Amino acid sequence: MKKILTLIILSTLFVPLSFGEDINCATKNPPSKKEVQEFHKMLDSRLNLTLEQKEIINKNRELHRKKMKQIVNRMDNLKDRIKNIYLNETSPLVAELKIAPMKAELALLKQNADNLKKEYRKNFENILTQEQKIEFEKIRKELRLKKQMQN
Repeated sequence: MKKILTLIILSTLFVPLSFGEDINCATKNPPSKKEVQEFHKMLDSRLNLTLEQKEIINKNRELHRKKMKQIVNRMDNLKDRIKNIYLNETSPLVAELKIAPMKAELALLKQNADNLKKEYRKNFENILTQEQKIEFEKIRKELRLKKQMQN
């Protein structure tokens, strides 16, 4: 009887922590401001962007950043709330019931962010000339290769 009671107590301590692991999984750190600036300079030089193209791209980038920032802030807020529920709730079942709608909203926000990224890339590519699009595809292939080599 004591063993069963001890097992139940221990399981209530560790189960909420194990459920929360998917929320706190290690994610890739975003590039630094310097890395982003270097990337933009590289794109500018390799694509030979005109002044007009640069202005349009910068406007689109700022609009995209504002929209993404709102989504990311909302996602971070939800992740913090989920983490707090896991840490404060004694029953894993109750915690899951409270968290289920938040996880659904989190998934929806992630999908919205992915859609915004696709839209931004499409708008960026629409600004480019045919030659620039070909060069941009070369750059993307190089970056994918570089990323695969790092993993």
